[in-house]
Amino acid sequence: MSVLHGLKLVSKDLKATSSNFDFIIQELRKVDFTKDKRISVTEWKEKRGLSSNGQIHLWFGQIAKKQGYQAKYIKRACKVMFGIDILLDSDTEDAQSTIRTLERVNYWDMDWATKIDVVSSLMVTSIFKTDEMKTFMEQMIFYWNDNGVPIKFKD
Repeated sequence: MSVLHGLKLVSKDLKATSSNFDFIIQELRKVDFTKDKRISVTEWKEKRGLSSNGQIHLWFGQIAKKQGYQAKYIKRACKVMFGIDILLDSDTEDAQSTIRTLERVNYWDMDWATKIDVVSSLMVTSIFKTDEMKTFMEQMIFYWNDNGVPIKFKD
């Protein structure tokens, strides 16, 4: 929900709780409703922390070093191996948009090298919700540990 302070936009998101309901009503009363406004209310989910991004990039480097590849290749490979499947199960608009793009280019019929090229220009991990990133990270740990690259949380 866009939070308006008077006529000025204060922030993009506001966590609405039973304890701040009066404040929300107070702020809405300050809004100029001479033009219609759109207000959306959705279930609150915490945003992913930057620490998970830092963690996976650390892993990409560790895996690349052990496997003899560049970190950007490992990042793309992990997007192909784990990320796309996670997006298939996602209900977010960004995920569905990415899936539609993949369908348009016939992604599932491509060979490995072409898939790697395609995902290089797509947002995959950056649009994950917290639970999706956790799944991605767990899949990385299981796969790479089973394949001789010992990675773990908080390396």
